[in-house]
Amino acid sequence: MTPSEEQAFTEFVQVHGDRLLRFARLLVPDAGEAEDILQTALLRLTRHWSRQLDAPGAYVRAALVNLAKDRGRRRHLVPVPMEADRGLLSVGSDHAEAIAARTQLDQILAALPPRQRVTVVLRVIDGLSEAETAAIMECSPGTVKSNLARGLQKVRAALALTPTSVEETAR
Repeated sequence: MTPSEEQAFTEFVQVHGDRLLRFARLLVPDAGEAEDILQTALLRLTRHWSRQLDAPGAYVRAALVNLAKDRGRRRHLVPVPMEADRGLLSVGSDHAEAIAARTQLDQILAALPPRQRVTVVLRVIDGLSEAETAAIMECSPGTVKSNLARGLQKVRAALALTPTSVEETAR
């Protein structure tokens, strides 16, 4: 890498790094492993940086999805989600509520099968279209639709069982 390419890469990471880490954190319940797969994805990006990629962010997101899928294939490893990383939370008026919401989101996403989790993150949280999601996941748009429907059904069921919703229905 030339010094100018290295500077451009560094600027890319400074601008997009936090968002990519949040994306990785949504794909993988363990904060340490999310950092690891992001680092691996960025390393893969450096190999192609000199080609002047049109959308390096999309390249990294696709690499993150592939790394998360690979992680899901290693069934002999048991994922152990860590406590919510306070650094990834948005600063709001009530930090306790933000931590509780983040923990609840992590638990709900961790309970989903890997392909459904990736689909929900890409479509709902990252806001990609069905075609973009299908391209990243290397599957058909119909598979994206069915994974999203099943995943959202499980998310809704999990949200219906939360203490907050029980308190609201009791009112």
